[in-house]
Amino acid sequence: MDIPPGLPNCASYNVTTHGKVDGYETWREFSVVKRYTNAFVWDEENKKVLLGMKKRGFGKGMYNGFGGKVDPGETVLQAGVRELQEEAGIDAPLEPCGVLFFVGEGGAFAHHITVFKATTYTGVEQETDEMRPEWFAFPNLSPHPDSAHLDPDHSPATTLKSSAPTHPSNSDPTTPPFPYHLMWKDDPLWVPLLLTHTPFVGRVDYGPIDGGQEADSGMQRWWVASLSKDEFWDGRVWEY
Repeated sequence: MDIPPGLPNCASYNVTTHGKVDGYETWREFSVVKRYTNAFVWDEENKKVLLGMKKRGFGKGMYNGFGGKVDPGETVLQAGVRELQEEAGIDAPLEPCGVLFFVGEGGAFAHHITVFKATTYTGVEQETDEMRPEWFAFPNLSPHPDSAHLDPDHSPATTLKSSAPTHPSNSDPTTPPFPYHLMWKDDPLWVPLLLTHTPFVGRVDYGPIDGGQEADSGMQRWWVASLSKDEFWDGRVWEY
């Protein structure tokens, strides 16, 4: 299977899921790429994940990790650490664990996102002007099936829904269940890889997002793969 444009050519790829909506046979073209970060912190012992609810701007009302643009002169790691501190008020020994490449319909540029992880942190998480941190139980970490269930009721903004429960039996029942229904539609494709420390890369082409606010836009084409830790680290895939 051909590797989507925008992703590095790695020998150890194991494609975990891919698909498309009828009528979207080719990947969308792009001419400009901008770099972003997205950091996730979780408590391995108590099986809970810290997410932030976006309070303003693009994706308002949705949950995600903590991140943003890489500023001129910054490395992606420096940007990841800075954004986590600015948005959640905490510091963490971030490690890169994945790369996501998003292209939206009519967008002025493609988003290249380095995904970071940490299982320890210092400081006290606090609400900021942009994000409200909240803890959630681990989702089901079973591998996502090769085919996705596409919900035609959201046509043309087709959405992907995970068939796996969002509150596994080994998590704390007092912690709210993982909010896949309030997250980007591609998240079920790679979050289980993230939380099992499996390096991954992925590309998703999204449909239009009316007004720049609604995050319930549909995936039109997607591809996610895991790869070996040796190739991810030795090839510094997150910096390609």
